[in-house]
Amino acid sequence: MHESYDMGSYDPEMDGYVPPEISLRSLRVGEKIGEGSFSEVYRGTIVGDDDETCPPETTKNVIIKNYKKNVHSRDWFSFYVDERTTCRRLFDVGCVGVAPFLGVCGSDAYLVWGDVGIETLEVCLTASQKDSTTDAFARMRNALDARDDRDDRDGIDNRHDAVTSTFTITSTQTRSVVFRRIAKALIDATNALHAENVIHRDVKPENVLVVENSVVLVDLGGSSDFETGVNVNSGETIFDPVYGAPEQFTRDTRGAAKKKSLFGFLQSAVTGEDANAIGLAATGIEPSPKLDAFAVGMTLLRIGLTALHDPETMQRTRLAMDAIAAESDRGESVLRAWRQSDDANEYDFTTLEASGVSDVLFGLLSWDPETRMTLTEASMHVCFIAGE
Repeated sequence: MHESYDMGSYDPEMDGYVPPEISLRSLRVGEKIGEGSFSEVYRGTIVGDDDETCPPETTKNVIIKNYKKNVHSRDWFSFYVDERTTCRRLFDVGCVGVAPFLGVCGSDAYLVWGDVGIETLEVCLTASQKDSTTDAFARMRNALDARDDRDDRDGIDNRHDAVTSTFTITSTQTRSVVFRRIAKALIDATNALHAENVIHRDVKPENVLVVENSVVLVDLGGSSDFETGVNVNSGETIFDPVYGAPEQFTRDTRGAAKKKSLFGFLQSAVTGEDANAIGLAATGIEPSPKLDAFAVGMTLLRIGLTALHDPETMQRTRLAMDAIAAESDRGESVLRAWRQSDDANEYDFTTLEASGVSDVLFGLLSWDPETRMTLTEASMHVCFIAGE
C-alpha cells in the first residue's frame, strides 16, 4: 500500500482521486542536478518492490522534481498540480515531445520522470563560457548521438582532447548539420505538444533536454492544456521576456535603451531588479501555438549564433530587437533590420547560413503574430527535407 494512504493526504472516495504511481519506500534520491526559483531537480533510482513502475528485484534510473514549499508569494501546490495533471495526460496519450513521465511519488512529495539524459540546451550553450575547451555544437552532437564511439563517426571531423575528454567540431559543415538536427527536433517536439492541444508557453534552452536522436521539452508547470482547461484563461503572465513573443508584453523602450548600457545593467543588478523585467507589462492574451513558435525561433537564433551562447549577450540582443520593433513599421522584419544594424556587425552568421535554417528563423521571428510562420510550416521547410 502506498504511504500516501497512511499519511492521510488522500481520500480515495473523493472525485478525481488518482493514487500515486510510486511509493516513497522505493525511491532513492541522489545528486542535485539543477535548481530554479521554485523547484529542485535530482537524479535518483526506483528500487523495485511492488511498485507498478519498476518490477521486483530491479532498479530504474529517474529524474526527480521537488517543488519548494517556502517561496514567498508563490502558491507552489497549484503549479505542482498543473504540472502533474498535464504530464499525466500527455503520458496517457503517448506524447513524444516531452520527457517520459513516470508519476507521482508518495503523498505529492515528488514528480518523477525516466532518466533519458540531463543535457539541456542551456548547459550545452554555456559550457564553453566556463571551459574554453568545450564546444557547444560538439556537446549537442554527443548528446544526440548518445554512443560510446564518439571519436569515430563516419568521417565527421573531430579533435578529441584525451585530457579533458571534450570534442571540438572543426568544420562549418558539421556545425550546420548539428544545428539543423537540433532545429528540426525542437520544432517536432513542440509540434507534438500542440497536436495534443498543449501550449508550453516557456520554450527556452533551459527547458529543452537533448536526448538520443531528438530533444524533449520539460518544465510543464505553466503549460496551457486546452483538453483539461489548465492555464487556458487569458490572464497570460510574462514567463521569460528574452524568448517570449512580443505580443505577450509591452516594454518601456526608454528603459530598454537605458539597460543596453553597462551602467544601466549594473544599476539593475545592484538594486536587485531583474534587468529583463523592468518596464514590462503583460498584455494578458490568450495562449496560442504562436507563442511557442516565436520562442522556438529565439531559442534557435541563440544556438545558431555563437556570440549569443553567452546569456547576457542574448539578453542585450533581445532588448535591441525590441527597440528596433518599437520604431519600425509593423510589416518590417525586425530580425532582418537587427542583422543590418551595428549591433550585429561582430556576429558570425556562417553556421546559420550554411544550415539553410535562416529562412525558418525569419518566419518564426515575426513580431507580427498574423504573419508569423507556424511550426507545422517550419517543419516542412525545404532545409529539413534536403537535409534528411
